[in-house]
Formats: sequence, structure tokens, C-alpha cells
Amino acid sequence: MVRHHHSLGKEGATSGILGGTAVAAWFLILDILKGRPLHTPSILGQVIMYGSVAPETDHVVIGAVISYTLLHLAVFIAMGLLVTEAVHLAVTSPLFRFALLMTFVVFQVLFFGFTYVFFVATRQLFPWWEVLIADTLAVAAILSYLLHRHPSIKRALAHHALGE
Repeated sequence: MVRHHHSLGKEGATSGILGGTAVAAWFLILDILKGRPLHTPSILGQVIMYGSVAPETDHVVIGAVISYTLLHLAVFIAMGLLVTEAVHLAVTSPLFRFALLMTFVVFQVLFFGFTYVFFVATRQLFPWWEVLIADTLAVAAILSYLLHRHPSIKRALAHHALGE
């Protein structure tokens, strides 16, 4: 039997960067279509990083874009590490396969709720469907990468999805 070595750090960082890039690309495309490139990270950077309750919407604040982008990537890399560890454990444990499923469900619900409740200043700027699509793209990017790297998880899911 061939054994493969999987690096939690490398896979976690890569999956997190892929998820974060999917979200960033989605909002960049939306911003470009609206004629306001980098508008989203500028607003979010002003609100999250600078604590602004009335973010500047007429022009892009480059410092806010940079600081928010760094935070965005750090959060996604941390999430990628967590999910990658869960995938490593899920290969052999039905409990972790269930935990992995719940992680994605909870992530979707909590992220949407978090953005809705805590960011009143940006609520009207980012419709719920934009956030939902961004989250779904991140999950798809992360899962695609990890399922490709771990074909054994597909076999485990086919054999005993969540246990017996």
C-alpha cells in the first residue's frame, strides 16, 4: 500500500488561500461590474480595521484595502488549517466526517449572521445573496482542493459517510 505524506501547514495554507482568493475575486468582479474596483475591501477595511461607523464610499482607501486583505488572508489560512486537519482526521473517523459537514454548515450560517448583526454600517452595501455566493465559492474552492489531495476521503464517504 502506498502511503502519502500530507503536510497540514502546506495544505491548510493553500486551501485557505484558495478560499480567500475565491471570495476576493468574487467581490472584485462585482466591484468592477459596478464601476468601483476595490470598493469592497476598502469599506470592510475601514469598518473592521479602522472602526469606522461611516466608511468613505466615494473613493478607495488604499491603507484599508491592504490591512483588510492581510486580515482576510490570515483568517482564511487559519480556517484552512482547521478544515485540513478535520479532513486528515475524517479519512479514518466517521465522527470527524460529521464534524467536517457541520463545520461547513455552521460556517455559512455564522458568517452570514455575523456580517448581518455586527456590520450595520455595511449591511446595505453588501446584499445577502452576494455574501452567500462568496461563502459558497470559498467552500467549493477549499473542498475541491482537499478532495483532490485526499481521494481516500471520497472512498470513506462512499463506504461509511457518517458512520453506521
